[in-house]
Amino acid sequence: MRKKTLTLTNIGQKLKLVFILFPALIGCNQRGEHSKPLNSDGWVKETKVSKLIKNVNFVFPEAGYAFENKEALIKQTFDAIEDNKRILKKSEFNDTIYVRVMSSRDEMFIYTGTRAYGNAYPYWSTLNIVSNEDALNPPIKHEMMHLMAMLDWDYPKRNSTWINEGIATYSANNCNGYNVAQIYRFFMAEDKLIPIEDLVSNFYGNSEMVSYHQSGYIVQYLLENYTIDQFKQLWTGGFEKFENIYGLSYQEIENNLKKAVVEKYPEVPKIDWEVFSQGCK
Repeated sequence: MRKKTLTLTNIGQKLKLVFILFPALIGCNQRGEHSKPLNSDGWVKETKVSKLIKNVNFVFPEAGYAFENKEALIKQTFDAIEDNKRILKKSEFNDTIYVRVMSSRDEMFIYTGTRAYGNAYPYWSTLNIVSNEDALNPPIKHEMMHLMAMLDWDYPKRNSTWINEGIATYSANNCNGYNVAQIYRFFMAEDKLIPIEDLVSNFYGNSEMVSYHQSGYIVQYLLENYTIDQFKQLWTGGFEKFENIYGLSYQEIENNLKKAVVEKYPEVPKIDWEVFSQGCK
């Protein structure tokens, strides 16, 4: 089976996430980190616990940090669903989904072939996250937005990757205490903004801390000033249809959103770029 890989960013954990996209539904092997050998042939006993709560099937390690903090992670999951429903203008979200919690990035590698802190697989209706002492803020809201948007709209056009990452970043809307609008304002003042052509054509080839947050504010502006149906058209139709969808060129809308962010934040946020560029804490 042919496999296609796209690199994502974990906004909560140094921005290193990966999507693995499969052209068809396939299964997922289960193997717990706390498994114990049964014999010399290397067979192991799986040690996972699961529970269906509303429409979410939760799967946790049998013991350890993630299991001990499961109630907080469950609450974060349902809070994320509610916040993302508001952004997506959804009155309900009844899809049955899986949230699989891993105890380490090594365990994540066993399941997904990546050492990401989180990823989403819409064809499996599954969100995977790592929760341990080194991953205190797993990217649940970010990854849940990817899952919810793609369950509705499928994978975006290749040149719409920037709005896929943008809407997930806007969903979290926090990096080191700053929201995406404040961060965009700082990028404006420091001349760090990436040309839209580069975001569209080679999103993952740009600075992660800039591309994700810049896209996050652009998406916020589009969602707050235009309709969700227009945004969906951009997602499915691609950037080449931008002017037809919004009735203005991207340059005109960019000028408007810059004016809006300066009006909201006339003073440039005092962000330490050397610290900020190391990732969100």
